[in-house]
Amino acid sequence: MGSSKMLPYLNMFIFSNIGGVVADHLVTKRILSVTRTRKLLNTIGFIVASLALMAIPIFRTSGGAVLCSSVALGFLALGRAGFAVNHMDIAPRYAGIVMGVSNTAGTLAGIIGVDLTGKLLEAARTVDSSLSSAESWRVVFFIPGERIFD
Repeated sequence: MGSSKMLPYLNMFIFSNIGGVVADHLVTKRILSVTRTRKLLNTIGFIVASLALMAIPIFRTSGGAVLCSSVALGFLALGRAGFAVNHMDIAPRYAGIVMGVSNTAGTLAGIIGVDLTGKLLEAARTVDSSLSSAESWRVVFFIPGERIFD
């Protein structure tokens, strides 16, 4: 795989900039309101990312997994144009504090997620499969992808 492991993060960098430019264009040209622009980018970003996450186990090659990961992280970054700026709207004077609190909550979710992933892999492992098999990982990628549709 080599340097292809960096592609999802490169894609994230590119799409986060695209999201900012698109949001700015839609708002300054009065194509959409600020609220509708944020909802649009957030929705597109999260739906495409969730579909890409659910597609990861379908691919049997590392290239397919990198492709799906790249699409997922790219569109998650696009979705940031919809929600990451809310701290400035909610509390402009205290945006730094609000951002710190929300990032703490996100970090705690990430810590719990690592442990939960291990438990899911153990539970999904069959007699004939290892923890690195596509069958074991299918449930791990399907659950977060499916959550977007609830």
